[in-house]
Amino acid sequence: MVEYVSEELEKAQLQEVLSTEKGLVLGFYRFTKQPRMMYLVFDLDPVFPFFTLLEENPWVKYKKTKPTALFLTSHAKNQLFRDGALNEALGRVVIFRLGADGDVTTIEFRSVPKQVNLIVEHLKKSISWFPVKELPPHQPVEQEEEVRSLAFLTAQWKRLRLGDRSAKSSAGTATPYEKWVKSRERDLDKKTKALQAVQTQIEQFETEEWAEVGEYLKSYGIKNLKPEWSVYVNFEKSISENIQLCFDKAKAAKNKAVGARERLQSLKREIEAIKDMSVQRFESQLLQKQKDDGQKKNSRKVEGRLRKLPLGKDAVAYMGKSAADNMNLLRSSKPHDLWVHLKDYPSAHAIIHRQKTQNLADSELISVGKWLVEEGLSKSQTAMGGKYAVVAVECRHVKPIKGDKMGRVTYHNAREFLIAL
Repeated sequence: MVEYVSEELEKAQLQEVLSTEKGLVLGFYRFTKQPRMMYLVFDLDPVFPFFTLLEENPWVKYKKTKPTALFLTSHAKNQLFRDGALNEALGRVVIFRLGADGDVTTIEFRSVPKQVNLIVEHLKKSISWFPVKELPPHQPVEQEEEVRSLAFLTAQWKRLRLGDRSAKSSAGTATPYEKWVKSRERDLDKKTKALQAVQTQIEQFETEEWAEVGEYLKSYGIKNLKPEWSVYVNFEKSISENIQLCFDKAKAAKNKAVGARERLQSLKREIEAIKDMSVQRFESQLLQKQKDDGQKKNSRKVEGRLRKLPLGKDAVAYMGKSAADNMNLLRSSKPHDLWVHLKDYPSAHAIIHRQKTQNLADSELISVGKWLVEEGLSKSQTAMGGKYAVVAVECRHVKPIKGDKMGRVTYHNAREFLIAL
């Protein structure tokens, strides 16, 4: 079973982590062979533990959040399947590894009756389904056993654990690739209709005779005007007003035709791109999305009318212009960011965004303190000079006062320093 799973999930990507009272399901998208989702199922029944690889999720209706699933989602999602092995020294203990060197997640499944467990480890952090107990040394017993195929074992487990539901077909379950193709087909249909609409607009702009009517009115007035041109003339206005109107309309139609042709070319390029529904295109888009999601995860977007003070080494100080700005800034900060405020003076506060292990020099904190004084106090106050006390606290130790509309907070573990103007 270990060899079969390792071969089928080679370089597959973990995309779903689902937990139930019965066990854990890991949804992998397989890029090689037939691209599709595959589900690695761990049944943690204390008496009849089992794991298998299926083409559908057998427990989709029995979701329940488990700490092990949350840990895997946080540390292993989007990682690639690396390998699997049997720990022969402990007996029926299987170890699967995900991720690249330096960022490996290990899943240990103990398929030993009455000693069942699933232990996940990532960078010296670990979590287990049940409390971890030490396994005794494995003592293999030499005896003839009935040889059963993997298909037979899986079918037997389905009958035991799933009952009649195992007979249901998974034919109606679309793979991510199939869903992507259907989405592309819908987009292609919309773009094609839009293309036809733009072509109709261009034909309409080109067939309008505003310029010809304007030239005729300019030379002959409304005398002997063609009947079909009467729709272009407002008979309640003077000839000069109609001439101006016709030339304005002709100019607008020409500009609209130019814009419509640009839109037409853009739609043609989009349609050509959408027509590519190959597996290679799907995989490249999936990898690009993961890259973009990773960049979004590592970046922080600061909203509001904020003032900004760069400090170097990726550290930046932000300051709001109102109590609401200050609260939004505080709530969007990370626990290791620094909250800086003038002591005993009502003013805005500054939040220093920094890396988790980044230490700021005293000169940088002093520059933020001076910035607070210059921005928070009046010119007459700062012109008088003097010394001001400033406090700096990690945001984890700052708590807004509930219901306070002035943006006041409580804090502890503060670091205090003086600045002189």
